[in-house]
Amino acid sequence: MRMQLSYDIQCGDNNKLLQNLDENSVDLVVTDPPYGMEIVGSDWDKDVPPSETWSSILRVLKPGGWCLSFCSPELYHRMATKMEDGGFLIKDQVIWMVTTKMAKANKLKPAHEPIAVAQKPISEKTIKANIERWGTGTINIEGNRIPWEKKPPTGWVSGGAKRRSFGNDVVKSTEQDTEKLSANPEGRYPSNIVGHFDDHNHQKYFYAPRVTRKERKEYNNHPTPKPIDLMRWLINVYVPGTNSVILDPFNGSGSTGIAALMEEHNYIGIDLSSEYCEISKRRIEDYISEKNNIWNDLFEEKK
Repeated sequence: MRMQLSYDIQCGDNNKLLQNLDENSVDLVVTDPPYGMEIVGSDWDKDVPPSETWSSILRVLKPGGWCLSFCSPELYHRMATKMEDGGFLIKDQVIWMVTTKMAKANKLKPAHEPIAVAQKPISEKTIKANIERWGTGTINIEGNRIPWEKKPPTGWVSGGAKRRSFGNDVVKSTEQDTEKLSANPEGRYPSNIVGHFDDHNHQKYFYAPRVTRKERKEYNNHPTPKPIDLMRWLINVYVPGTNSVILDPFNGSGSTGIAALMEEHNYIGIDLSSEYCEISKRRIEDYISEKNNIWNDLFEEKK
């Protein structure tokens, strides 16, 4: 049975349109706002969003809900500070590794984009109580483990973290600390690096390359679309379950919306550009049409 999901693309100033959304009504925010890079010939990239915008986003997000914002390596500090000034707690930084960017003069070749991971403070006394009331506050570790390529390792020593030394504070091992454990058969613990290393490296990561022409669609002229697989992964990690409400207040060409629907969530996208709003609607409708065709084909095969 197919779940009935909805999407809503709203065109206009996000500070104004966010006021129309109910307080504590959104489960997750995943967005790719202006980086403040002052791109030549661009009026939209003069600065990162101000703290007032993040305060508006905070209001509609449920307590304990996550807000993920792409940013540039140069100005990550400004993005994170503005989010923090808007009331968010900065909890982590996810690194999206991108090895296909062009080199720039007097700089190392750029190969990553940081994602600020912020959280709205919980409203209950504990995370558990917050999850029970709002359904937000935790992340989906078990659903995103990295599969082992071969047989899971065995013979790991427990309590390794306890034996780390910081300065002169050295903790001696105990008999219990030397107990041997086997690796989780479901896979490695997911990392905050999203990328890929070659076969000579022991650690493997979820891999999300840049957007292909096929994925972008020939009618999409947005300069910085993000990979749908990457957005799906972020949504899957930071919103366990399905049928939640995902918000992107800087909707762009709708990649977050497609990813939200693929993961069986409802979606609200806001963008100032009427052109990009129309492009995102077309991309989402194309996805829905393709999905319906697949369902119809499966239905016909079962008849």
